[in-house]
Amino acid sequence: MLHDSIDATLFPSLPPDVLEEAKQEGLARTFQPGEPLFAEGMLDYDFFVLLSGEVRISQRVGDEEQILGVYRRGEFVGELSLLSGGPARVTGRAVGTVRTLQVKADTFRKMMAQCSPLAKFAVQGMVARRQEVEAQVRQHEKLAMLGRMAAGLAHELNNPAAAARRSAEQLREKSLAAQHQALAYDSRLTDPQREALLELVSELQASPPKPLDALSQSDLEDALLEWLGIHGMSQAYGRAATFAAAGVDLPHLEVLGASLEGPVLAAGLEWLETLLALAQLADVLEAGTARISSLVSAVSQYTYVDREVPQEVDVHTGLEATLAMFAHRLHGGVTVTRDYDTSLPKLWAHGGELNQVWSNLIENALDAMQDRGILRVSTRRRGDEVYVEIGDNGPGISKDILARIWEPFFTTKAMGQGTGLGLDIVLRIIERHHGGRILVESVPGNTFFRVELPLKPELPH
Repeated sequence: MLHDSIDATLFPSLPPDVLEEAKQEGLARTFQPGEPLFAEGMLDYDFFVLLSGEVRISQRVGDEEQILGVYRRGEFVGELSLLSGGPARVTGRAVGTVRTLQVKADTFRKMMAQCSPLAKFAVQGMVARRQEVEAQVRQHEKLAMLGRMAAGLAHELNNPAAAARRSAEQLREKSLAAQHQALAYDSRLTDPQREALLELVSELQASPPKPLDALSQSDLEDALLEWLGIHGMSQAYGRAATFAAAGVDLPHLEVLGASLEGPVLAAGLEWLETLLALAQLADVLEAGTARISSLVSAVSQYTYVDREVPQEVDVHTGLEATLAMFAHRLHGGVTVTRDYDTSLPKLWAHGGELNQVWSNLIENALDAMQDRGILRVSTRRRGDEVYVEIGDNGPGISKDILARIWEPFFTTKAMGQGTGLGLDIVLRIIERHHGGRILVESVPGNTFFRVELPLKPELPH
């Protein structure tokens, strides 16, 4: 018999008296995939203890169906509205085949009136769930506040950043024109000598220099410094650095040296160095303002400003926006490897919440590596699901700790460096809000978290 097969090994979290009462009062019932145990607005429904499978709880918000939670073996559903006597406020739908013990509504109310063991256990569970809902509401409010702050920040920064970028472009144009005029009025130079300088500038503008590694850059600067010293140039060190950054090499200087001699060479090189330095300053200003604009955009993408309902989300955009938030930690000792399936369709999800997930996982990986190592980010599709993996080549998570990482307030970080809530939040967002799963595997040199998300949750219409 089914009841005889129900024991403490199936429900290790249930006290013996609660388990016995569930066996005595419950009726075995199986639900097929997609079948509702109860539906929002229903007046006549029962209390269920789950034997196997998953039940997804959802509620309609406007035109959207929002996932509130996912419950599994050993948990119960259907108790809240039974106590109030009102209609069901949520829908409970089977995910796959679900086996339950069904306790009739009248029986459950009678048990509550008698304060039976199962009733007491259900009340304790309801209190815990209420606290969980309140924690989720606070978390959502904080994210919404962050979104509003990001919107204000974007508005305040975008206009001055755009103005600074336009000014940088104009600075480059005006400085080039001013230097050309200065060259034309320099009576020490002949027309062929002016032509030689302008030809070099045109060549450098037509072929921007390729980035050099640190050693090659240093060797080029040393060679230019030596040449300038031999030819009696003052402030040779600073000018060598400017020339090297602009792509000037020894053959360029030799060509100028053949056209300009003596004091005229010094005047021509000083003019060239001033022109190139102004252009480099304009480049730095333009790059800086462009970086501000990109960060503002990344913050907007990261927080999904003013988007509180599920929508189609590009997972790669979210990952890149999150990586941008950690740019200050990725420079130097961290190599980021990306393996993206660019054919992935968009997910139906809460974008801001998913970015919270990516943030916590990336931050944990960087902490484990102490900002030195390889951070791996990959995506792929498996049937109707999207897999997102975030891994690192750090020391790994020991087996005794691995079993506890999902516990609220459990942390291995020093006091003041972590709350122990990051992975608990990740688990809640993935499982309860998006109907997904998260898995972790870890050995020294290879730790990764895999988030498995449905492309679109199977929600009632």
